[in-house]
Amino acid sequence: MPYSTVRTYRSGSELMSADGRQDAAPATGSSGATWFPADGVDSTALGPNVPRQLPPPPPVFVDRVRELGLLTEWLRDRPSRTRAPIVVFSGLAGVGKSAVALTWAHRYRDLYPDGQLYADLTAYRRPGGVEMTEVLAAFLRALGVRDEFIPLSYPERSALFRSRTRGRKVLVLLDNSDAAAQVRPVIPGSPDSAVLVTSRRRLGGLVMDGADFVELPPLSVTDGTSLVRTILPGVPDAADEEAMAALTELCGGLPIALCIAGARLAERRSWTVARLVRYLSDDRLGRLSVEGDGAVGRVFDAAYEDLPEPARRLYRRLGLLPGTEFELGAAAAVALLSLADADDLTGTLVTSSLLEELDPERYRFHELVRLHARKMAEKDDSAAERDRATRGFVDWYLLGAAAADHAIFGEGRWRLARLPVDRWYRPFDSASALRWLERERSNLLDVVRTAWQSEWYETVWQFCEALWALYHSHKNHADWLAAHQLGRAAAQRCGNRQAEVRMCNQSARAHIELGEFTAAAELLESATEIAAGDARSEAVLAESLGLLHREQHRYGEAEQMLRRARDLNRAVGSARGVALQSYQLGDVLVLAGRTEDGLEELTSALAAAGEIDDELTAARVRIALGRAYNALRRDRDAIDALDAAVEITRRRGQPVKEAQALEVLIRIARRDNDVERFRESAGRLVRLYHEVGSPRSATVQDWLDGGPGCGQD
Repeated sequence: MPYSTVRTYRSGSELMSADGRQDAAPATGSSGATWFPADGVDSTALGPNVPRQLPPPPPVFVDRVRELGLLTEWLRDRPSRTRAPIVVFSGLAGVGKSAVALTWAHRYRDLYPDGQLYADLTAYRRPGGVEMTEVLAAFLRALGVRDEFIPLSYPERSALFRSRTRGRKVLVLLDNSDAAAQVRPVIPGSPDSAVLVTSRRRLGGLVMDGADFVELPPLSVTDGTSLVRTILPGVPDAADEEAMAALTELCGGLPIALCIAGARLAERRSWTVARLVRYLSDDRLGRLSVEGDGAVGRVFDAAYEDLPEPARRLYRRLGLLPGTEFELGAAAAVALLSLADADDLTGTLVTSSLLEELDPERYRFHELVRLHARKMAEKDDSAAERDRATRGFVDWYLLGAAAADHAIFGEGRWRLARLPVDRWYRPFDSASALRWLERERSNLLDVVRTAWQSEWYETVWQFCEALWALYHSHKNHADWLAAHQLGRAAAQRCGNRQAEVRMCNQSARAHIELGEFTAAAELLESATEIAAGDARSEAVLAESLGLLHREQHRYGEAEQMLRRARDLNRAVGSARGVALQSYQLGDVLVLAGRTEDGLEELTSALAAAGEIDDELTAARVRIALGRAYNALRRDRDAIDALDAAVEITRRRGQPVKEAQALEVLIRIARRDNDVERFRESAGRLVRLYHEVGSPRSATVQDWLDGGPGCGQD
């Protein structure tokens, strides 16, 4: 499976002792029986988020009674089963597979009250295959699992997905699948759930998974006529019946082509169906074919030629965009238009059925229409015009990524690129910036590739620097490494040594997270040679080397590198770097068993974080202090530090960090038989873990319930 070779899962919230070993001893009373109370928490009321991800149903839909009936029979009316049913719709591009699946899914969504999950696999398709690790991550996020608790490896993500959907009624809709292996990891863990799949292939390999198959044929003459009638403002004369049949044949029975033809008739009310058929049948028009079907291509050609020139120009330019889905700002950028003009012209394309409106500022091309639009651009625009349009949308996406990066990390982050983020057309806060990055994730990687192919090398590495906010937050490791491979090569082409160091360092951090320590070490060693004499770059690399050595349990070398990073940050005047490295150094010393030395560094880190008014870093330091004090049995000091961390993280909406503090408080309460503190902390923790999707929730609930394994970590 492409991009599924990640190997390790490290959670920042495992119940760990101060020296890094997992606690194992249960807390018991004198009789040996566990004493933890069970009152105060109702775990049955703590469900995951309820995602509603289905795109809108098709605005025009006719017939398909047989297919909808089969779906209802197989998914609603079939007797009890032992696993979630799967239904695969196969057929030609444009035949209406997604329309049937979405129509049924919306009609019967109440059968799946725990959520409907949707993914168009086109957005996850990369050279070599579909990136199912990222599909799983997206589904887990939608189900309420925080990024910190999403495993790195493909098998663990699939297992967590099954666990998260067990006992629930969830519908999964996968669009544009091309392999059975893409479906299996997202089969929910409950037989009351279901999976709908659309594909141009039959995916016969899913027979062994109990799948049912529906091959969707083109519309018949009768159904094609019905579809056009629903679009037209009035019912055609009886004399047009023969022409309607001819139109259906010309459109190959494909709903997308019939919708475009019907929209054209609705706009040209003086035209009869027969006249449109004659027009489409005129070979002198020199139509372009789409997917090898010249007749269908003629339908698209005719709709295109009927547009006013500004709308034709926008249509052509939209075909140059990297994906089938985009927002209004990208449309304006690629066509060098104002937002108002782009809004008017996209409305014209929607009216002509050449574009689908997803919401007031987001649109989608059918893949066949997008292919036609791109061919029109190649035919009617010069290379220079296409280059200007490409430059327009590349710069737009770069500015958006940079604005999102600033919103998430603030002005304190060291950046090489100086981009005019104040010109970005809408305000971001941290949450909306991350949502935008995630929604545009696939487009952004394709834009990086476009910039590389266009030899805009400065832009390529600037993209990678800005996308750190996305990759570091959502762990899109495959995209992360693919983009940075281009970023490093681009920096080399520019002769920008600082940028090359940055690309190496950010790539190395991905390899560290994946447990690929040799690859990380090679990148950091290479970057260190390049960075010689540049204190700021050397500080960044020393920090990453310290983190690498920490993950390898080489604590002496980690200490050496982190001290060097701190000294370099002092020299360049980076107070935030000094605070961060003092915290990391204290953590490493505690892990190495040098708890007193670690306390000294952590105390220094807390003071440094206070001087720069960095409350969240101070909370992280207090959690580390709590662990250190706990190891020394200085319970009062530990509780004071941890209570302060809980208050800050709760107020600042940081549930994962709050959970880390609560776990240490629970450990102290267990050891001291402090029933009240245990009940309060564990009750809050189990709620948090349900909210953020941590696999630790069952363990903590066991303690509260006094069931099997009570007190075991």
